[in-house]
Amino acid sequence: MRILSLSLNLSLLTALLCVPAHAGEVFVKPPSTSGGLNTSCEVSPDGSDSDMYAWDEFTLTEPQTITEVRWRGGYALGAPYGHATDFRVSFFNSNASGFEPLITAFPTHESQETVIATFHTKNSAGESYAGSSGGLTMYDYHFTLPKPVALQAGVKYWFRIVATQVIYPDWGMATGLGGDGVHFRYSTGTTMYQKPPHDLAFSLHAEWVHLGGGLAGTAGVPLLAASGTTLSLTSARASSPVWFVGGLSQVDLPFAGGILIPDPIVILGFSTSSSGTSGMTFTKPVGLPPGIPIVMQAWVLDPTAVQGLSASNGISG
Repeated sequence: MRILSLSLNLSLLTALLCVPAHAGEVFVKPPSTSGGLNTSCEVSPDGSDSDMYAWDEFTLTEPQTITEVRWRGGYALGAPYGHATDFRVSFFNSNASGFEPLITAFPTHESQETVIATFHTKNSAGESYAGSSGGLTMYDYHFTLPKPVALQAGVKYWFRIVATQVIYPDWGMATGLGGDGVHFRYSTGTTMYQKPPHDLAFSLHAEWVHLGGGLAGTAGVPLLAASGTTLSLTSARASSPVWFVGGLSQVDLPFAGGILIPDPIVILGFSTSSSGTSGMTFTKPVGLPPGIPIVMQAWVLDPTAVQGLSASNGISG
């Protein structure tokens, strides 16, 4: 594996700076303009009959590795006893019916729950004023996951945020848009599970976004993945030339029977191993400002492909 420094056209970079981007966002239910809060909060350490827990479903169109979550919320009563000091961030599978999260224990018993992953922010998750909506003050929150969460495409998952407050819980997630118009909730006081109205406002983000695409070859569709500045290619034709194509934007042009996803600036030649893998590590280009996406794809010489080339999915980081 070689260490490469990508040489980029800085005049093109300057032009791209004025193009708005939402790099890293792989799923979003934006906040409703009409406002509304949906309680999801508990009193620490002993709980209260007013504690409530709210889940909302989501499905990804491509497999993604989630590294950050963002959400909007607020305090129904203005937080008379203080703002949230911690948030529990959790991902759940669906139950057998697919209509509810997989519940194996009351959410008051965190250690007994069956989850894909659970994290605690241990702070206010960057609570920042986000204006007023529906007569309530709203706040935005964000949290980088201590460990990335890998999720599949086409699978219904559930996301839950639970705030921790003292004395009385009045924090809730803002009402969101774009879902099925309901969420799932547990009320401690009534010991009931319910499906009240409203989606919840949150978004999921990845360090490298899976853009889809790809063109099958000998071993199927090659899979390109990344972590940090390391790219890894698998499921490619063994012992064959491979080209990593990089750019600063997504162009999606027809090419060799498939789709060329990056607008090419850099093309780097390698070869695959005897097991059909390859990879490279690159350093951040000198002069590249933060926030500019890098789009990558791999093309493999493969006589079994439609026009002699197979292609991986695209990724953006």
